[in-house]
Amino acid sequence: MATSATLPNDIIGSRKVQFLNRQESMFPHLLRLSLDFNFHVLELLKKSPTGVKQYILAVDDFFNDNNVVTPAFDSLKELNQHVGEAMVDILHDYLFGVQEEDAQPEPNFA
Repeated sequence: MATSATLPNDIIGSRKVQFLNRQESMFPHLLRLSLDFNFHVLELLKKSPTGVKQYILAVDDFFNDNNVVTPAFDSLKELNQHVGEAMVDILHDYLFGVQEEDAQPEPNFA
């Protein structure tokens, strides 16, 4: 279920983001996947802190290349928007696995 997006190379770990009262209504897609499907929103920890936080959606509560579902985003708002737009694909891959035809490029008959 790894994403094809390029993630930063200077990641040394991650921290799980917990959703509390006010945030729940601000990030409904992230909350839904976290509570109903056991996804985890992670803040990436980098070797050299740049002041810019990045967030990903993962299928486990720690970061590794095999459990990343989304590319890294600079804000929870951007991640929530992306998850809302890609929710069907994310849940399909989570529930049924990545289908072989999904991973293959379509043939060019032109």
